[in-house]
Order: sequence, then structure tokens, then C-alpha cells
Amino acid sequence: MMIDPITGILSALVIVLVLVQFYQLFAMRRLRKQMHSREDQNLRHRDDFAALCKASVGAGDHLVRLEQQVHRLIERQDQIEMRTAGDRPYTQAIQMVQRGADVSELIAKCGLTRGEAELIAMLHGGIAKAG
Repeated sequence: MMIDPITGILSALVIVLVLVQFYQLFAMRRLRKQMHSREDQNLRHRDDFAALCKASVGAGDHLVRLEQQVHRLIERQDQIEMRTAGDRPYTQAIQMVQRGADVSELIAKCGLTRGEAELIAMLHGGIAKAG
């Protein structure tokens, strides 16, 4: 039995086409595995990025709260310093009166008005004399 040359060529082509189909099938499976692996990687990267964004927002909020707290502390410090600076001449004048200073010394050294100096001398001068 002799095989017709056309049938032989067609058979060879069919075999080649079947082999090419198998190769493409294996290549497609390999590409699908790679694609799934890349999708998994992409999901992990997306989750990592979301976590970083959330942490960044949290850090930003924390920084804003710290800045507000520092601002409040600076304001309180300024108020305390102003209060202390405002009381300083009177505290010094009271101490001077208790050591025997007169009204003119209070005016000269503490920068008080005559009325302020007289009031401090009147209020605190008697304590020194009584003690």
C-alpha cells in the first residue's frame, strides 16, 4: 500500500499543527501562571501602599495635634511670662517697703506712680513695722 504524497504532506502538516497547538497550550498555561503571580504581587503591593497611606495620614494627624499642643503651650508660657513680668515691679516694691524703703525710692527704682508707691507703702509698710 502506497501512500499518496499529498496525503503524506497533509499528515505531516496535521502532525506539525497538533504539535504547535500543544506548544501553544503549554505556553498559555505558563503565561496564565505568570499572570496570576503578577496579580497576587499587584494585590500585595496595593495593600502595602494602602497601609503606608493610612500610616501617613495618621502621622499627619498626630503632627497637627502636636503642633496645636505646642502652640497652646507657647501661649500659656507667654501669658505666664507677661503675668510674672507685670507683677515683678510690685513684688520688688513690696520687698523694698518691708526692708524700710520710702515712697520716693519705690517710684525711682520700680517705675511706679506715686499713688501705686503710696498704696504699697501703706499696705505693706505696717507689716514690716509690726513684725
